[in-house]
Amino acid sequence: MKHIYPRLPVRFRQARSRKELLLKKLLLPLAVILVISITTTFAQDNMNNIYLAGQITNIENGAPVAGQAVYIESNSESNGGFNYFLSSYTDANGFFYDTINTSSLDGSLVIYTYDEFAEEYVKEEFFRFNWYSEYHINTSLEIVDPNTLTDFQANFDALKDTVTLDSLSYFFVDESMGEGIVSWFWDFGDGTASMERNPEHIYMTPGIYDVKLTVSTEPFNNDIRISTIVKKVYAGMREYFNFGGHAFAGYFPVDIGTAYLYKIEGDEEYIPIDTTEFNEYGYYDFHSLIEGDYKVKTFPSTSSVNAGKYLPTYYGNALLWTKAETIHLNATAWEYDIVMIPNFEYTSGDGLIDGVVSMEESDNPSLCDVAVILFNEEDNCLTYIKSNREGKFEFVELPYGTYKVLAEVPGMYTYPTSITLSAENPTIENLSIVVYEDDMAFGIGNNIDNKIAGLGDLYPNPAHSYINLEFNLSEGSQVLFFILNQGGQVVDKQMDQYNAGDHLVQLNTSHLPSGMYRVMMLVGNEKHIKPFIKVN
Repeated sequence: MKHIYPRLPVRFRQARSRKELLLKKLLLPLAVILVISITTTFAQDNMNNIYLAGQITNIENGAPVAGQAVYIESNSESNGGFNYFLSSYTDANGFFYDTINTSSLDGSLVIYTYDEFAEEYVKEEFFRFNWYSEYHINTSLEIVDPNTLTDFQANFDALKDTVTLDSLSYFFVDESMGEGIVSWFWDFGDGTASMERNPEHIYMTPGIYDVKLTVSTEPFNNDIRISTIVKKVYAGMREYFNFGGHAFAGYFPVDIGTAYLYKIEGDEEYIPIDTTEFNEYGYYDFHSLIEGDYKVKTFPSTSSVNAGKYLPTYYGNALLWTKAETIHLNATAWEYDIVMIPNFEYTSGDGLIDGVVSMEESDNPSLCDVAVILFNEEDNCLTYIKSNREGKFEFVELPYGTYKVLAEVPGMYTYPTSITLSAENPTIENLSIVVYEDDMAFGIGNNIDNKIAGLGDLYPNPAHSYINLEFNLSEGSQVLFFILNQGGQVVDKQMDQYNAGDHLVQLNTSHLPSGMYRVMMLVGNEKHIKPFIKVN
């Protein structure tokens, strides 16, 4: 499938008039003074630093363009309103530099210049400070420049070693233009040199190196042609990557929606990194990410034509984060497509389920903006709703039947609460959905491991101050016990590690009022439920 990428590396805007260009040149000294003043003020606040180095070259032969005016602006739409502008000129090697202080955690810079025909060349460079307080940008612009167009010009390309994946190892490929070239002299910027045409070089330490190539011809009528070019190589420096993909609703891209990005750290710790809106082609993209593991979850917007028809879906076309595919990011890629899962259609009725999502043992337990998912008895997903600021949710106009309710929080665990609506019991209110940091089974769409080799009945039943349960495990495992009331709310829980063999667990019921209860036992993703009666 052919993808339409969200941004192009170089784009052209409407050319400005020569009068506008002249005005910019007249205002350049004032603008530089203003930026220096702003930058100095920022530096005093220990903000994040962007170190920008760029080069402008001739698109025809790679020659550096000296004395070229270049403009650097912040993209205020992508970085929280951070405003910045700098006008500068390239040096003899076509380089320009800037150091920018900003409090924005991420965003982009727009870098542009004009050729002598008033044609504009533009590049957008992204930055991110989620992990480090400094960010290095190495960029370039190729323009039409008749003043540097010659038939003899040194040029080269520096290629990373993709075989050994050593970030300090580079292959240098000669791309010089001209006839009769017989010698190549490479200065790798670290005190070493080579006279090979296409050398390989390994740097000893990470750094930014100015690599110089000088080419020359044999003497002809006592005349030797010589050309030199300098380029920057960021050897062993911290690398950042971009990725994205389409979000599809059936055969067509989602018109309006949001993608959520999570970074997986350590032992399954999910850290929210960023959100982005789909573009008009249903495309999402994230920029300037360090190498590592990520997961992406996409939501159709409430104003989308797909709202109510498709469900929040992870990359890997999965409904739950435990089933989602992990993106192992070590290179820029644009093919992480997501096909959203359609909901299972159902008729309306008189049933209602409402409740609250909360965090276990938290000072501020209510969880807002959490996807609460409703399944039928066959584990088909019917719909979802996000909890409000108080953690509350409500499913209305449900037909009578048995349902499972589950809160979906990336990197955290809940269990599905089973509820039956009937003419005698059409409403379940104040249902408590608890989110746990400890590993638990979802019980929806998982393959059962069958670690419970034997399970007895609850006794004494009816129970007074305690109730017993005997069980046998085929292998050692963590076992969780939950006592649920008639509304499916957790009123007590107990967890312990057990070895293989026979065991007896005693659960405290003395604090429970009289009524009907259930004990739910979870071992891995295996679940068993036993009912009992509590009397006083």
